[in-house]
Amino acid sequence: MSNNKDVFMNKKLSVIALSLSSFALHAGTMGEAVPVFPWFISIGTGYSWTEKPGIVNPDPAFWDSATEGYDSSLGNRGFYTFSIGKQVHQYIDISLSYMDHEVFDYQKFQTSPVGTSGTPGFTGSQRTRYFELDNKSILVNAYLHPDNAWTNMASIDITPFVSGGIGYAHNEVRDFYTVGTTNVSGVPVGSTSSIGDPANKNSFAWQASAGMSFRPTGSHLSVDAGYRYYDGGKFNGPGLVYTNNDGFQPGAPWSGRLKANQIFVDFKYTA
Repeated sequence: MSNNKDVFMNKKLSVIALSLSSFALHAGTMGEAVPVFPWFISIGTGYSWTEKPGIVNPDPAFWDSATEGYDSSLGNRGFYTFSIGKQVHQYIDISLSYMDHEVFDYQKFQTSPVGTSGTPGFTGSQRTRYFELDNKSILVNAYLHPDNAWTNMASIDITPFVSGGIGYAHNEVRDFYTVGTTNVSGVPVGSTSSIGDPANKNSFAWQASAGMSFRPTGSHLSVDAGYRYYDGGKFNGPGLVYTNNDGFQPGAPWSGRLKANQIFVDFKYTA
């Protein structure tokens, strides 16, 4: 009888010990620290090489026919950026960024095809058209990167990344005008016409980029450098222009899209 009691007590103690061990293991698991991912801010700069915006004559009955067409480069310009973001996963960061370009300049020399006549706002058979484009955007971006640095050189951690973003762009076309050439007593004279007020348009914008992050080992500071394709959204010209012939005239506005290849450098502080 005593032996049975001893066996029973030993089994009971074993069950209690096993239960305590399981509880301790579970409690240890529940108490593990949750990773705290950092916040970051950055300022950046870069340069944009624009593609042609795809401008066409929206209304040949109003705008002059042109042998050279209407499409032309917007020029290449610098920009600056500011962003704030957070790492949300060991492989993923998100950010909200603001981009502001230097003003783009459109300039297009045109000649009229043989046998065409002038249209409202046109003086002479040759003309140069001008406008400026101001582009600003706000984008939400996601970055993918490895958990650890790809390599380390001279105590610099080097990590590749890819990024994509979507958002909103504000495009303003201003200083819209045309300088035509006409002959007065056999002397070519320039005449400014087709003058338009500023035209504003809000548009969808997006970007895709890839690059490398360079961070001194253990530092809060890093530098990101890379390539970005930027679509700055659609822009419109004025719908009302002042012409030399007939004063203010409504006409179909021009339209185009800002597209650019960019190189960029971002200076980042991670808290």
